[in-house]
Amino acid sequence: MSQKVSQTLIIGIIMALVVGILNNGFFNRPQATMRVIEVKQAVILSDKEKIDLFINEMMTPKQGNCLKQILMKESNMRPNAKNKQTAALGVGQLLESTYRNLGLKHSADPIAQVVAAIAYGGRHYGGRNAFCKAWAFHQKHNYW
Repeated sequence: MSQKVSQTLIIGIIMALVVGILNNGFFNRPQATMRVIEVKQAVILSDKEKIDLFINEMMTPKQGNCLKQILMKESNMRPNAKNKQTAALGVGQLLESTYRNLGLKHSADPIAQVVAAIAYGGRHYGGRNAFCKAWAFHQKHNYW
């Protein structure tokens, strides 16, 4: 999966220019010691990209794809999604009571929400193909 580079930090380049100006004596200062400045790229992932990476690492491709289908239908993989009719929250649209039954507490963190969704799906649908069973159920009933 290709990762998008959302932002490139250019502070290192600016600092290198400043050091170069100082070294050339433009400010009538003694020559500054030469410094090595490393330019880094910051990779900022969206919540959906974080969730995709996590699921890809934790599950088989088949089960992962089934879980991703559920999460896309439930919340479009938005950790701040709220269902006004049922009070379900997060990427898996789990209720607070479901979190309590799992021994968990709702978190704003998308990965913590996926862990809760995996725990729920595993407990509720169980077995080898739990998330594909859950996805088949979701397709018929529009919830899981």
